[in-house]
Amino acid sequence: MSVSQLIPEIFYSREPMKLDSCGIIRLDDREMREDIQAEVREHWKQVNTENLNRLSDIEGFREEFLKHHGFCINGVDYSSDVDTEQDIPSISA
Repeated sequence: MSVSQLIPEIFYSREPMKLDSCGIIRLDDREMREDIQAEVREHWKQVNTENLNRLSDIEGFREEFLKHHGFCINGVDYSSDVDTEQDIPSISA
């Protein structure tokens, strides 16, 4: 399920918002359901180095992981120089 599907379902639902014991919205409640976890365990038994690409979306995972950490973002010139010395007004003397 994508974020665009989660937002209306979670924030605009007619149902009360589900919060955990700390009052936090948990977006992993579906994936942590026992029926889903049982299915994942069965799939893991089948996955190996040879069939990983066929049985999973490892490329999609890698792409999202890299984007989440600031890499492989369209429009960013990773070869350009970056000024790493920046004054931070709140701590500059």
